[in-house]
Amino acid sequence: MPKLKTKKTAAPPKPTTGAFFKTRKTREPDQDIGDTITPPTDIAEAIDAFRDAQEQFKHFEGEATVQKDAINDFALGEFSERALKGKNKSFKILGEQSMVTYVVMDASAGLTDEDVENFKERWGEKAADTLIMRDLASIRFDSAVFEANYDAIVEALESLPQDVRESLFKPMLMKARPGAVEVAKKFAKTPEELRELIQTLKIRNYIR
Repeated sequence: MPKLKTKKTAAPPKPTTGAFFKTRKTREPDQDIGDTITPPTDIAEAIDAFRDAQEQFKHFEGEATVQKDAINDFALGEFSERALKGKNKSFKILGEQSMVTYVVMDASAGLTDEDVENFKERWGEKAADTLIMRDLASIRFDSAVFEANYDAIVEALESLPQDVRESLFKPMLMKARPGAVEVAKKFAKTPEELRELIQTLKIRNYIR
C-alpha cells in the first residue's frame, strides 16, 4: 500500500529580538530588601524627625487643600465676572497678612467623549464645534495590546490584523481650543453661565 504524502507545514516564525526596542540592563540588588541596620544615634534621630515631619506635612497638606478649594471657588467666580468685562487675565487676591495669585492658563485639562456629548447637550453643536478641538497629543499606545502583539509589532505594524490596529491606540481626548474663554463669552449671558462653561471645558486656572 503506497504511503500517504504528508503536507509540509511552515515552521513558526522565530521571535524577533526587537533591536530598536532596547532595554536598559539592571543590576541585581546586593542585599535583601528586607535587611535592616542600626545607624549611629544622630542618623536614628534624623529618621525619627523625618517621619514626624512627614506626618505633620500630611496634616497641613490636607488643611491647605481645604483652604485652597475655597479660594479657587471664590476666584473662579470673580474671574468669570472680570472676563465678561474684558479682563481675561491673572489677578492677585489679598489676605489679611499675605496674598495669592489666581493664574489663568489658556489650556484645557482634556475632555472625554462623554464630556463632549454632555457639553453638546448643554450648549449645542455650534458651541462645541467652536470651543472644542481634538487633542492629538493625548494619543498613547495601549500597553496591553502592545504586549500581546509585541513580536508582530516589531516585525511590521502594517502586518497587524485590522481589529488589532484599531484597538492599538486608546481613545483620543478632546480639549478646549486656545482662547476658549474669550470666545465662550459669545455663548454665556451671565457670569454664572461663563463660570459653568469654564468648568465644563476644564480650563486650567489655579492659585499660587
